[in-house]
Amino acid sequence: MNKLEINDFIKATYNDVLIDLNEQKIATYFSETYQQTTDMQTTNYQEFISHIKTLKKVTRSLSIDRFKDFIIDATKGKVFLHYIVSVLKKDNSRGNVEVFAVFTLKDNKITRCEEITQAVDNKDLATIGSINE
Repeated sequence: MNKLEINDFIKATYNDVLIDLNEQKIATYFSETYQQTTDMQTTNYQEFISHIKTLKKVTRSLSIDRFKDFIIDATKGKVFLHYIVSVLKKDNSRGNVEVFAVFTLKDNKITRCEEITQAVDNKDLATIGSINE
């Protein structure tokens, strides 16, 4: 993929999977060999699906106003993102989480994500990036 295709692919991934929490779309964007390390916790593809389902159970909405940083290295298949995600939980608590993420793409799928998250204004959201049942 070229830079423009990667840009569109990542934005679609975020809209479909990470904002809308549509687990049916995961296979469209993520390799079955996918691995994610969030805040030093590593999960595989099936555990990532479970994470998305858990987020769907505990959140009412997730939103990203804009990406503060969106850097693409098309030759290496790498994308670096920095953003704030606004979280509204089903118990009506809310807050913001800062995310730094590096994605690796291969064969038009995301194969790896390494990310660090930190709750900005609600300490109860400290584990939202790796929450899983």
